[in-house]
Amino acid sequence: MSSAAPSTIHEPSSSVAIGDGEKRPLAEEEGEVGDKEKEKEVIRKAIKDAAEMKDEGNKFFSEKNWTSAITAYKQGLSYLPPAPPKARAHATTEQGDQGSNTHDGSLNKEQDDVKKEEENPGTMGNRPLSPSPHQTMMTAADPPFKKECSEARVILYANIAACELKLEAWEATVSAATSALDENPHHTKSLWRRAKANEAIDSWSSLTAAQNDYTMLKEIVGPSDPLHRDAVSALKALEPRIEIVRKRDTDKMMGQLKDVGNSVLGWFGLSTDNFQMTPNGEGGYSMNFVNRA
Repeated sequence: MSSAAPSTIHEPSSSVAIGDGEKRPLAEEEGEVGDKEKEKEVIRKAIKDAAEMKDEGNKFFSEKNWTSAITAYKQGLSYLPPAPPKARAHATTEQGDQGSNTHDGSLNKEQDDVKKEEENPGTMGNRPLSPSPHQTMMTAADPPFKKECSEARVILYANIAACELKLEAWEATVSAATSALDENPHHTKSLWRRAKANEAIDSWSSLTAAQNDYTMLKEIVGPSDPLHRDAVSALKALEPRIEIVRKRDTDKMMGQLKDVGNSVLGWFGLSTDNFQMTPNGEGGYSMNFVNRA
């Protein structure tokens, strides 16, 4: 009689294929999974901590304690991972919800806007202002909960802009609002706050920037929206104002250049009065030497 061949016992593999027949230990694979889960847990906690600081900031805001509110909002930002560099450099598309498009155009309603910002956030933000222990375990490339982190950033940056506007810190308002707009150029509250701050700065470049933001608002909100009416009204008032400020700033710049020119030409017994600037009909000027001896 022929005896049956002994059955083959397969030992469990201690490695997994990763392509081209190459294998790596299961322990390494399981370690990577564990690291990813750990990173997710870290970011979950970061979002929770940021939300708590946002709530604390809102409490200060309701008490009209703008400075303390800003501190709380910035602390919330420090818990979150930074936005992807590509998004910070230039954003061309909207992400997620756009945020509330309602606004009555009044600075006295900023407190209501902060509450609405929580209820209906948009997408957002820029790099947190300072690193935190949470950030040491996060990467900027494509973290888990990317949308949630982005939504948290926009609320915080937009709320900072609201506080800075209350404090009449115009440049700081522009900076905070721009951080929200870096990722979402259509975030309406940030557009409105930045435009208001740029109006207050009252330079040729800032008024032109405000004009651009109001134009964007007019295009992205409906005609029945108070923000649309506010933008249309602001644009009508800005057009003649920009021309007046342009002339003012240009004259000031030419005066400064003249002072510099005179300090140099004086070494040669000349002054800027020896040079006559005449329009060339093409939007520029031609310079002619005039002997005034």
